[in-house]
Amino acid sequence: MINDDVEERLREALRMHAAEAPPGAALLSTVTTESVRRGRRARLATLSTAAAVLVAIGAAIPFALQGTPAPQAAAGGAPATPIASPTSSTTAAPATPATVALVESTVPTSVTFPFSPPAVSGYGKPTVMLTAGRATLMQQLGPAGKGTATMTEYHTRPPSPTSKARPASATVGKKPATVYEWRWSDDDPTNPYTDLQRTLVWQPDSTTWLTLDITPARTAADLVTYAEKVVAGGEKAQSPFAFKLMPSGWTVDNISPASVTFCPPGVAPDPSYVNKIAVMLDESPGTEPKGGGQATQVQINDRKAWLTSSDEGQTLLIPVAGGRSLLLQIAARALLPTDVLLRFAASITVTPAAQVSQG
Repeated sequence: MINDDVEERLREALRMHAAEAPPGAALLSTVTTESVRRGRRARLATLSTAAAVLVAIGAAIPFALQGTPAPQAAAGGAPATPIASPTSSTTAAPATPATVALVESTVPTSVTFPFSPPAVSGYGKPTVMLTAGRATLMQQLGPAGKGTATMTEYHTRPPSPTSKARPASATVGKKPATVYEWRWSDDDPTNPYTDLQRTLVWQPDSTTWLTLDITPARTAADLVTYAEKVVAGGEKAQSPFAFKLMPSGWTVDNISPASVTFCPPGVAPDPSYVNKIAVMLDESPGTEPKGGGQATQVQINDRKAWLTSSDEGQTLLIPVAGGRSLLLQIAARALLPTDVLLRFAASITVTPAAQVSQG
């Protein structure tokens, strides 16, 4: 399991440093956990946008690696087919949503990181995800508290972690590399988290750049030692949900073990849930409304679901197999017409890889 102790120490720092989090920061699980915790309180519009955790992983549950996609289980235990005319017992009252068409989904069924991490005794199983549109891999380095490594893939050279980051030359397998030393307070002097951080940037092949961060921070030599044990081959993780439909013109920017996020047009990819639709597997059975606001019972295929609306957005809770529920959190900027939302939700299936979100 990803290092919960590290997450706890970094959560507050990330929250305060929302806009400046550097690319590849090994803080992925922290921001995700914070996003879920706040989102679960229906604070969709004010959720902190820390980039870095560079998705939403629920409570940062490991994303089980799959050699091939496992058979998919439909929400509610039956094939989830779009419904032509969803019905509801009453009319929900969200803000006026834009007209949106549903199209065939292009959501990936799996996420692949193009390199494999060191195969060292005591190191944890890799965790693969899509974060802010980039493939990311995390690995726990020994028992809890020993550290977590995060690698992020780029196709052009990534920018400096902060405006004041200090670069130093290094080599990884005889190839040139750069180690940046920086602090979270570099671009925000009021940020109390001032511990020194290090990020390694190198180009393992002609088309790929990687960043490596280890938290707690290690020496430059430790970063290079880890990087030199990274090998070609790759790791794959199955997506937690399968989608038959998606809103036209929207993009998917985060796929984690416990959630998938959709950005409406005009919303740039980032690691948060802000201004998006987040799809999660919830621990509740879905038989009661979730969150504050006006609750409306709606029909999703053969199941009764709950649509709750407030000034901050909506939540849609649909009972599924195993005593859990499919949870859609819809920010105010990401509202869909009710009939479109229900058809979209009806097209979602839960895969065996899905992990329950925690928050």
